[in-house]
Amino acid sequence: MLLLESATIGNLTLENRLVFLATHLGYCEDGVVSDQLVEFYRARAEHRPGLIIVGGCYTEHLGKSSPTMIGISKDEHIEGLSRLASQIHQYKVPVAAQLYHAGRYVHSIMIGEQAVSASEVTCRLTRETPRALAEDEIHETVENFGKAARRAKKAGFDSVEIIGSAGYIINQFLAACTNKRTDGYGGNLKTRARFALEVVESVRNAVGSDYPVMYRISGEDFVEGGNTLEDNKKVVQWLEDAGVDCFNVTGGWHETRVPQITMNVPRGHFAYLAEGIAESVDVPVIACNRINSPTIAERILERGKVQLIGMSRGFIADPELPQKIRAGRSGNIRTCIGCNACLDQVFTLQPVICAINPIAGLELKRNIGFQGSGKIAVIGAGPAGLETSRVLRLRGFDVTLFEEQATPGGLLRLAAKIPGRGEFASYTSHMWREMRRLGVDLRLSTRADASMLNDMKFDFVVCTTGTVSGAPELDGVEMPHVMSAVDAIELLPQDLGTVAIVGGGALGCYTALRLSSTAESVHIFETGRSLGKDLGRTSRWVIMKDLHERGVELHKNVEVKQITREYVVLTENIQKQLFSADTVVLATEPYPRLRLVDKLRAKGIELELVGSVEQKMSLLETVHRAFQFASGLEL
Repeated sequence: MLLLESATIGNLTLENRLVFLATHLGYCEDGVVSDQLVEFYRARAEHRPGLIIVGGCYTEHLGKSSPTMIGISKDEHIEGLSRLASQIHQYKVPVAAQLYHAGRYVHSIMIGEQAVSASEVTCRLTRETPRALAEDEIHETVENFGKAARRAKKAGFDSVEIIGSAGYIINQFLAACTNKRTDGYGGNLKTRARFALEVVESVRNAVGSDYPVMYRISGEDFVEGGNTLEDNKKVVQWLEDAGVDCFNVTGGWHETRVPQITMNVPRGHFAYLAEGIAESVDVPVIACNRINSPTIAERILERGKVQLIGMSRGFIADPELPQKIRAGRSGNIRTCIGCNACLDQVFTLQPVICAINPIAGLELKRNIGFQGSGKIAVIGAGPAGLETSRVLRLRGFDVTLFEEQATPGGLLRLAAKIPGRGEFASYTSHMWREMRRLGVDLRLSTRADASMLNDMKFDFVVCTTGTVSGAPELDGVEMPHVMSAVDAIELLPQDLGTVAIVGGGALGCYTALRLSSTAESVHIFETGRSLGKDLGRTSRWVIMKDLHERGVELHKNVEVKQITREYVVLTENIQKQLFSADTVVLATEPYPRLRLVDKLRAKGIELELVGSVEQKMSLLETVHRAFQFASGLEL
């Protein structure tokens, strides 16, 4: 298997070709390496990827875009960085520090002054206008990259990576859309690249000729006025001549409106960028973005253009990923589903956690719990029931999992039917394999009732029964052309004609995507001022973009008052309107499924509610709640 073969970057030997990419985790304070950061990386180094890149590590105060980033801007940071490198090295895994400067992506409130950039071009991300660096300040910034690299080497890191991607300061000098300078740092591509080349030269001079220097580049910027792949094929040749030993190729900036890592992006889709860069250089190239399985990674390596595979969220979801590949247990990998819950945390200045791995980022606070015994029934094989059963079985409990449907997954099973949301199925499949591997007694197509559970003499019952579709208090909801969103997604009826969806939350948006392929037209009616408010911050724009591209009409600030055989009666701006609809879909808030709960309580059976049967929960909240309950249950 190519993925398991050794590789080299400069004079650095990697045991395998799997690279854990730099990931902002939000575990530090004032730049100081924390115990949580060390333990997070230790838990992943234990399973021996070929290389771990830590970062971003800000090189100076002006480059710090978050208060929880890793610092490498002062000598005081070396002690913590050394402790981190030592913990990783105990497993014979090499580690690199990513040298980071965000430029105009820094909010002024973060640093107490105006952000800096190549030119005074307003930033779409921060909605602020940076000031242009003076030439003497450019020289200082370049010098600070070199000083940071020297600190990384002193702290015991095996390499450094310069981040010249994602729209950060090096991109801001390289791209014509953000570089309007008329001095020696602006103009044509070659002179706009001067800053990047000086950074590489500063780093190379600081660490010496034998120390590996990597560079992370946007293969294509995907912004108007940005650099194309053809532009960057020229840039990397200059960078290689300046001393770069390896290129790590991603795509886009943070303000790019071309999805890069969300679930709807096909696996491995942007590997062509890395392969294009590889055509122009003679040093190793890392391919990344939406590579979340060894199968995809192997296929890319087999094409013979790139030498290394980079993953980030794959290691967050499953720290054991490299070891499972080595042991021939790739089928047991908890595959990242690209839900972006981790990135949502970053953009709300919260520590990174994972929707499907409830220990990630909480390694010092959570564990499976003490060994237990007893006979437990779990009702419902949605995400709450699956995670509850997994943890209880790991603790030693005798677990029987009941599910009335023929297949597991709950609402995730339906969500996976939505265009661009198919990765949800991979999580359900993984968890179902785990149930069988762990020896959970699985009862599909089985509706558990109070008498059955009582007769089977369980010591405890966990109800993860989820929700049931809710009908708003509207005249006409009982008509034959009215259906629930769940039924619409499940059955995908044909000949729908014009569809009116009542409710513009995540459920309404997903339903619209599902029906857009079969209906003549689809319209969403939402009483609020915005749609998809309960979608994740970093994936909502992708869903909105998909709705627009599929021709779905979005109606905000509209209240549905009544449904008739031919019309939906609306109130918009106090004005009553009639909207002609052939099919009406109700995507309003569901109700908790409590019928069994009430019957069990009437029989005095001890039970606990877990998941959305308790209250509305996201996938992340559901899985974490299930883990916390199951790891702490005492009988």
